[in-house]
Amino acid sequence: MPTSMTEQEALECHDKGQQAQAEGCHEQAIAEFQRAAEYFEACEGAQSPDLANVLSNLGESLLELCRYQEAERVAGRANEILEAIYDRLDTETCSALAPQIFGVWGRTLRELGRYDEASVPLRRAIREAAAGFGPEHPELATHLNNYGILCKYSGQFEEGERVYRRALAILEKQYGKQSPETATVYHNLGGLEHSRGNYAKGEPLGRLAYEIRRAALGEDDVQTVADAVAWGGLLDGLARYSESVPIYRRALAYYETRFGPDHFEVAATLNNLGAARAAQGDLPEARALLERSVAIQRKLFGSDHPEVRFSETTLSALYRM
Repeated sequence: MPTSMTEQEALECHDKGQQAQAEGCHEQAIAEFQRAAEYFEACEGAQSPDLANVLSNLGESLLELCRYQEAERVAGRANEILEAIYDRLDTETCSALAPQIFGVWGRTLRELGRYDEASVPLRRAIREAAAGFGPEHPELATHLNNYGILCKYSGQFEEGERVYRRALAILEKQYGKQSPETATVYHNLGGLEHSRGNYAKGEPLGRLAYEIRRAALGEDDVQTVADAVAWGGLLDGLARYSESVPIYRRALAYYETRFGPDHFEVAATLNNLGAARAAQGDLPEARALLERSVAIQRKLFGSDHPEVRFSETTLSALYRM
């Protein structure tokens, strides 16, 4: 396919896309990545490592916008290119590309609820990062963390804690114990204890993640809000609904304004708020909140996703009440 873009312009598009992505401007990032991808496919062919790199970046922004079906197509293609050319890559290129591409592909499968499939690329991303960056590099901690999330989703709690603790040790050594980077792992360790039902053990971890992030980034940062919601889930487990409900209401307004009404974070917060209001005895509000949450999740994932089935079970229990 002919293109009027030069290689330098394509590289500039890619750089602009990465900058926009880092700033959370994912629509802008997607547009830049698509332009760069068109150039590399036209000029370097369908198995270009540059094309695989850009497609992986594109898939990451699609994931952030909950455009999961598009992310599956794009990240899957990046993975296919990498598999086809893997043995021909030099060590430096492989170290740069492989962890990223396997990681994004694994995250995409994880978000789609395809947990068994997701395990393979997420574990491979860990191996590639360890080989390319070393055993104490923050890049490795990122991939350990991504795999830990999968372990939580699939009920492998001991394995999840093991990889989270390994990631935490790397990040504490690199950034200190009170850094935003370590807050991410504290958040996830709290979530793991929530899944185990160990709310009293998890609540201090969730609160610590929120407090670190709030001090570093402010109350209105999107990551701070996510930490607050996760902490709220642990408060729910301790029946401290008077504390969690205001967290959820604030987060819901924040997410609707930032992401729009049909984003996954909106659905997840609606689900948490609905369950908390049911526990407080306001069944009409709880029903309305949970019905809206299920509708958004069905739109995002279809009816067979584990998250959708779980939310439908919660709603069915509320109907019986």
